[in-house]
Amino acid sequence: MIVFWIIVSAFAVLLTAVFLVSWKLSDMLLHPKTWDYYDCIGEEADRGHFTREWFENACPLEEFMLPSRYGYDLHCAVWPRPAGTSFPDGKRRVAVIVHGYTYCLIGSVKYARIFHDLGFDCVLYDHRNHGLSGKAPTSMGYYESRDLSTVCGWALERFGKNALIGTHGESMGAATVMLQASYWSALSFAIEDCGYSDLRAQLKHNIRQMYRLPYFPFVPLSSLITRLRGGMFFGRIVPKDSVAKCVSLPMLFIHGDRDDFVPYEMVHEVYAAKPGMREIQVFPKAEHAASYSSDPQAYRTCITEFLKNANVI
Repeated sequence: MIVFWIIVSAFAVLLTAVFLVSWKLSDMLLHPKTWDYYDCIGEEADRGHFTREWFENACPLEEFMLPSRYGYDLHCAVWPRPAGTSFPDGKRRVAVIVHGYTYCLIGSVKYARIFHDLGFDCVLYDHRNHGLSGKAPTSMGYYESRDLSTVCGWALERFGKNALIGTHGESMGAATVMLQASYWSALSFAIEDCGYSDLRAQLKHNIRQMYRLPYFPFVPLSSLITRLRGGMFFGRIVPKDSVAKCVSLPMLFIHGDRDDFVPYEMVHEVYAAKPGMREIQVFPKAEHAASYSSDPQAYRTCITEFLKNANVI
C-alpha cells in the first residue's frame, strides 16, 4: 500500500510539473517582457542602425492612435514620402512595416528608410501588448494579422484606394505578414524576414534548444492553455499554409543562415510553399533578425530589385 501511494504521489508531482512548465511557456508567449518604447531609440542607435541626431531631425514621424477591432488602440506612425516624390502612374506607394516579438515600431525605422528613399510613404505601428499600443495578450501573429489588416485599411483611406500597399515584417512580424497575406487581397507585395513557418515547429525547436525538453506533452498542453487564456491554438498559426494560398502576390523571403532561434531551414519551407512570383535572399553568417545589420547595402539592394521585378517601382 505504501508503494502504491508513493507511485501516486510521484505521478501527481510529475503532472504538476508538466502543467507548470506548460503554463510558463504559455505565459511567455501571451505576456512577454517587452522593450520600453523610448529605450528602443538608444538601442537602435547603439546597434548602428541610425544616429539619434538623424532620428530626431530627419525622421519626422506623425504619431497617432488607431482603434483595433479588439477594443484597444494601436500606436502608429506615418513617415510621409519625400516632398515632390511621385511615380509615373500617379499612384502612391505605401510600405507597412511590422516589428518583431518584444520590440516596437522604432525597430522598423531602419527598414522604412529603404522604402522612404524609394519614394514610399511608410506606416509603422506597435503590436498589441508592445510599445505604446494597448494591452492584450500577444498571439504570435494570430490576432496581430487582423490588426495589420486594420492598419493597411487605414493606409488605403489615407493614401487613396488606388495606392500600391505592401508589407514588410521581421520575426513575429514576418509571421504576421505571411498570415495576413492570404486574406487581405489589396496587397501589392509582401516581404518576410526570418519568420517561422509553423509555430508548433518553432516552439518544438525552442523548447529543446533552451530547456532540453521534448515537444510532448509540453507544447500541446501549452497550446490548450493558450487557447483558454488567449483565444488561439498553436495549430492556427502556420504561416507556410497561408503563403500557399498567395498565388498572385509577389513575395520576398529573407533569412540569415546562422539563425538558430528561428531555424534557417524554415525560410526554405515557406519559399517552397509559395506559388507564383517569389524571391529568396539568404544572408551569410547572419543570426536571427540580423540580416540587415550584417550587410545593409545588400539588404537595400535585394528589396529594391524585388520591387522592380514585382513591377511595384
